[in-house]
Amino acid sequence: MTCRDFDQLMNIGTGDALRSPEALEHLRQCQDCRNLTELLNEGRKPAMMLDQKMKEIQATIITNLKPVRPLAPARFFLFACAIIFLLVVAIGVRPSAMTGWDALSLWQRAALFAMLTASAILLAVSMVAQMAPGSKYLLAPRTVPIATLSALLVALAASFHARAEEDFVANGLMCMKSGLAYAIPAAFLFWLLVRKGAILYPKLIGAMAGGLAGLIGLSVLEINCSNLNVFHILVWHWGVVLISSVAGTLLGAAVELLERRFSQRF
Repeated sequence: MTCRDFDQLMNIGTGDALRSPEALEHLRQCQDCRNLTELLNEGRKPAMMLDQKMKEIQATIITNLKPVRPLAPARFFLFACAIIFLLVVAIGVRPSAMTGWDALSLWQRAALFAMLTASAILLAVSMVAQMAPGSKYLLAPRTVPIATLSALLVALAASFHARAEEDFVANGLMCMKSGLAYAIPAAFLFWLLVRKGAILYPKLIGAMAGGLAGLIGLSVLEINCSNLNVFHILVWHWGVVLISSVAGTLLGAAVELLERRFSQRF
């Protein structure tokens, strides 16, 4: 068998022909054909290894596949947010302690609680949309917490005036402690709710859940606290919303960091 004959066998591509006694004898005697055959076989190995690796990956995926429960409609989660909001506010407001509500004028009640309602709806809608990848947004999600906090700050500053106040810090810390006492459990309930969805951006959804919980604390304070000093309200009442939003953002950032390290490890 000549090199040309062996080359024709290789072009035909039949494995049996290349393993015939004549071909094997030619490979034993011809270094050039032997080198060519080894080179071609080396080129086939990566493809075979890749194919085997793909089969292993497919087998692993199939083994770990589990049925996924469909995500409930957005209106269900919005209704749940409303229930959590109203329930925690109802727990925090006592009929005998509604001195803040009595101190507010009619237009202050209307303006303040209309703003609180609009802020809560905006945060809840954006937060629920974050639970489902591919959702459409009226406003960019990253701007919602900032816009809500800013608009609420302006509304509070426009609704109240400066008044003399003794023990500004002591009274304020008492109010902030009371507001956070209701915001923290509310934030936990919101977190349990959003975990039902696919949280792609924990830091962002944490800011929204924290801001929504802070609005609960603010609502309780505005109904219970009769101090109408604008500086008291901006620093200590609005501060509850700010602290809750920042805390939610930091917790979300911590979750993102842990998920990133876990994925890198495995």
